[in-house]
Amino acid sequence: MALIDDLKDYIARNSTTTTVIKEKHNVAIVGETHAFLKTTDSEIRTKAAVRLLLELLADVNYKYFANESYQNKGKIRSGVDEYVRTKTLPPAFDPKQTSLDIEEIGKRVLVRRYLPVLDFIRANPRYILSIGSLIEGDGRDAALARNFLDEFKVHRGHAGVLLLGSSHASATSDSKHSTVREILHKGGLSFVSIKVLTDFKRGDVPDDAVFEQNNKPLADLTVGDIVRLTSLVPKTPVTIAVDRSWTNGRASPFWRLTFGHSKVPVPAQFEYIVLQKA
Repeated sequence: MALIDDLKDYIARNSTTTTVIKEKHNVAIVGETHAFLKTTDSEIRTKAAVRLLLELLADVNYKYFANESYQNKGKIRSGVDEYVRTKTLPPAFDPKQTSLDIEEIGKRVLVRRYLPVLDFIRANPRYILSIGSLIEGDGRDAALARNFLDEFKVHRGHAGVLLLGSSHASATSDSKHSTVREILHKGGLSFVSIKVLTDFKRGDVPDDAVFEQNNKPLADLTVGDIVRLTSLVPKTPVTIAVDRSWTNGRASPFWRLTFGHSKVPVPAQFEYIVLQKA
């Protein structure tokens, strides 16, 4: 398949074992596919995101860590604050405890989910911006952007790292409403978005699935149309700059790819992709 050969060649020329960001930016956005809240079968998603976050935050130029999964008020925020102050963890989540409300479950799961990052921040102080919201649906991007700006006021001028679900991290929306990045960009901030992809699979479509642009309606895409990006590299983790110059002045083959939910080409959404296998 010509596309597969082109991708392998391009990746070999434009990938690194560490993330080297060349673009000027104020905020490095890590776009993750969230691990499931109540089960542990998707832990590779968290492992991959945390590894990248630690790699980025080791750069002293990044002064804060903002996280969509940390609610801007309530139990999750108090749990994060308590751990950073005293290293006191909330009780572990037990799925058998059916009486817990969603915020209590979130506190028990999400404080622990990014624990290596919190431990790093305790040893290497960075500000924590809790920007999460209980708002879902079309209004969520606007709510997250508003919470970020509220938390960011005292940090204006500082560079930092922002963790979002990947749809919020995209530079180009594939729906009728703007993404968090698009909203914040209007406020004068500059961004680089990095999408973290793993080989986790539940059902027919794995996390690392992309599709060749072939004018098929999204509803008509099938398993046979999938290209699995982690299958194209011998070792991971690996960081790929998806829109670099290629041989003979050709455009990156990533411009021929979309994610399954979108018609927007990959490089129009993210500057980098990080691949990590379980």
